[in-house]
Amino acid sequence: MNDNENKVQEKDLLNNERISRFMQGQMTSFEEAAFLEELNSNEEFRNQAIAQARLVKGMKQVDDELKDVFRHTDEQTIRRIAKETVGYKNHSARWLAIAASLVFVVFVGFKTYDYYDTTSLGREYANTFPISTIIRGETNTDVETELAILFNNVVESKDLDNTTSRLATLWELSKQDSYNDYTDYAPYIGWYLAIGYLENYEKTKAKDVLMEMKQVYSEESAIGNKVIYLINEL
Repeated sequence: MNDNENKVQEKDLLNNERISRFMQGQMTSFEEAAFLEELNSNEEFRNQAIAQARLVKGMKQVDDELKDVFRHTDEQTIRRIAKETVGYKNHSARWLAIAASLVFVVFVGFKTYDYYDTTSLGREYANTFPISTIIRGETNTDVETELAILFNNVVESKDLDNTTSRLATLWELSKQDSYNDYTDYAPYIGWYLAIGYLENYEKTKAKDVLMEMKQVYSEESAIGNKVIYLINEL
């Protein structure tokens, strides 16, 4: 092994150590700033960090900084890097590039599958309790009109950010001890809020609402039964 190969291997080891220290939060603020600057400017180092981060911490545990870099590294770039390194004498560099390529494919595939699985599940359950069976126009017109619009937005997967934000507010109002205009609609507000979160790919928020509903509504009730069933589907 010549001096150049030794230097390359020493550099790889040093980089691996730096990446590990960064992921464990062991860097000083100065070291971290320098690390992030090099991460953004050095493509080879960036891909080495991506590969090591995924392998060490797992797909869902990579630090936000590395995840952000990863999202902005397109598939063709990583595949090109892997292809160009096939002839490298440095097996570490070659392996890391190939690992980065494979990780990208797996990550994108997983996220794509999870996205469509979650949003499709939301759309599938959106019509479980049709709006026409909930709102009959017999009481507070303003409240019913607003709820009909919000529920319909969920059914049509429309304006989900604003819709779920408003439903979240109404959900809290409907659960208050004192009776109010939204009390009678509480189970349906919670249901459509959870479905809206699913359609908007906010699975954790959807689960939180559903788990809260599970504690309130009996499994023997229509809505309690569907809540349990949907939780098991997630």
